[in-house]
Amino acid sequence: MTHRRHGPTRSALWSALAVVALLLVAEGVSRAWLGLGTPPLYEPDAGFEYRLRPDQDVHRFGNHVMVNRWGMRSPDFENTKGSADEFRVMVFGDSVVNGGSQIDQSNLSTSLLQTALQRHMNRPVTVGNISAGSWGPGNWLAYAQRFGFFGADVVVLVVGSGDHADNPSFAPLDADHPTQTPTLALQEAIERYLPRYLPEPLRGLVRAPSADPVPQTSKMDGARGLADLKRFLQLAQSEGRNVVVMHHPDREEFLGGGYLDGHQQIHDSVEELSLPFVELRTPYLAVGPSIYRDNVHHSAQGQRTMADAMLLAVLPALPGGPQ
Repeated sequence: MTHRRHGPTRSALWSALAVVALLLVAEGVSRAWLGLGTPPLYEPDAGFEYRLRPDQDVHRFGNHVMVNRWGMRSPDFENTKGSADEFRVMVFGDSVVNGGSQIDQSNLSTSLLQTALQRHMNRPVTVGNISAGSWGPGNWLAYAQRFGFFGADVVVLVVGSGDHADNPSFAPLDADHPTQTPTLALQEAIERYLPRYLPEPLRGLVRAPSADPVPQTSKMDGARGLADLKRFLQLAQSEGRNVVVMHHPDREEFLGGGYLDGHQQIHDSVEELSLPFVELRTPYLAVGPSIYRDNVHHSAQGQRTMADAMLLAVLPALPGGPQ
């Protein structure tokens, strides 16, 4: 009589089930604990390169990320004021203003500014957060040309030294600007985040290289960026709007005491238009390095510090002056 051997088959089956169970647990942990699988999505645009896809409401890394119909990281509002006494501030910037998924909606400088202004004014207040990672003068200009300034009484621009030469490239969007929700949270972990922790030679195994290498900026890049910056600021000045430019130093500039290339050029361009230029380094020094979560971006404390500086910059524009 022949006896069938079930040992290896059963062993393989149990091993397969264990792997599946492990993957299911990892998927659950990635979604519930790490917040992966639901990234804020972007959409390409022929005019301003890309923006956050309108009408999103997601939770990520335990933080709330909300995007309104205009692609702003702000509560939704109409393109014109709801009443004559409404006070509006539109804040333009890049990832510093946007905050990213690491900053909860309630901790954004723009959210905090709106709350502070509402305490100062017995009237409706709207603050728009018009930003996206790696936006520069050309992006801000094209967005404003498309949508205008939404009836803003004050336009605030937060700019970094390198923004003077940060021009739109219209390259395909990469993994840091996802255009669709990943099928699995583990997929996002592997494709978007794992490469950051791998040696350079191994990164291409799990993440496709960028279509184009990061270019070195040239005088031509700087001239183009500064020209777009001036055009944006002049457009913002039209119809009697108040305009404020705020310079955000990165951590290297903050600790080193100097400024990188671009700061002086931006300062001079703003000065030519007789606009206020606020050095955020001053209020940052009063708080210390805890305002940064990396070399460029704010912690929640940094967002609060920037909101306080924005409030001081906006108060002179209030009807009747500071209150």
